[in-house]
Amino acid sequence: MELRSDRRSFLRTSAAWSLGCALTGCAGAGSSARVRFGVITDVHHDLMPDAPERLSGFLSAMRGEDVDFIVQLGDFCTPHPRNAAFMGLWRSWPGVAHHVIGNHEFDGGFNAAQVRDFYGLRESRYRFTAGGVDFFVLDGNEPGGSARGYRRYVGPEQLAWLDAGMAASSAPKVVLIHQPLDDPDGVENGDAVRAVLERHRATACVSGHLHQDYLRVHVGVAHLQVNSASYYWLGDGPAARTTLPEAVDRAHPWLRRTALYRSPLWAVVELDFARARLTVRGRTSEWLGPDPWTRGVSESEHPRDIVRPAVSPRDIALG
Repeated sequence: MELRSDRRSFLRTSAAWSLGCALTGCAGAGSSARVRFGVITDVHHDLMPDAPERLSGFLSAMRGEDVDFIVQLGDFCTPHPRNAAFMGLWRSWPGVAHHVIGNHEFDGGFNAAQVRDFYGLRESRYRFTAGGVDFFVLDGNEPGGSARGYRRYVGPEQLAWLDAGMAASSAPKVVLIHQPLDDPDGVENGDAVRAVLERHRATACVSGHLHQDYLRVHVGVAHLQVNSASYYWLGDGPAARTTLPEAVDRAHPWLRRTALYRSPLWAVVELDFARARLTVRGRTSEWLGPDPWTRGVSESEHPRDIVRPAVSPRDIALG
């Protein structure tokens, strides 16, 4: 597992985190809670022909880590019968494993009940405790908002559930959700959801969806964006071109709209409240073929500091 460092980003993040804690206080400071978990997101089995190999690599690596649980943060696979073996691979994990529902689980016209049934979930929002930390799994695919295409919204009932649950919790609190709460392309009412986290002094929100690599701090809450296991989306336009053998390109034409990662990405996240540290150990890969800017995308629209084939390491103070 190759690790990357970014000193300037680390210093900026640490300063912002310390300021947020100074202004609002940090829930869990002085606690003995400690949790360590493996996270993978946006594998996209319905698009990626090597998704089983990418997932297998993650599961194999996690067997060598002392994790309390593993979690996938969405865009895993649709609930189609052809994906039963892929889901079976995930279920081969011998320990605790959790699902977060992404937007692409609904591709092909599947509804929420079908997705929950395939994933073995009674609800798409739920709460669990690990290592003395309360985790709140949110569903960012609810009706509401004005975005075209995929839903990106947390409805009022779910928001009230989160507010009540966090109010009743005296433990450190972490949110897991597919779409981020801190980006215009994330949850549309992310500001309202962030307000709940900030009011109850949550520690962090961990998300996927954007296929980017960053950690941002808002009012003492760390928003960790975990990169896709598979690729960065380029869409249509001049950057869309094949970087694969002709036979693979014919069988998987959507891949020409992506900048693929040569090897899969994932991370191990640890929250240690006795040491007051949040750490991330992530993988670094390389672009398969030309990078996005060589292919013609704008650096202003696709910044190099967050668009990269990596999940960067983090080590910041919780208080």
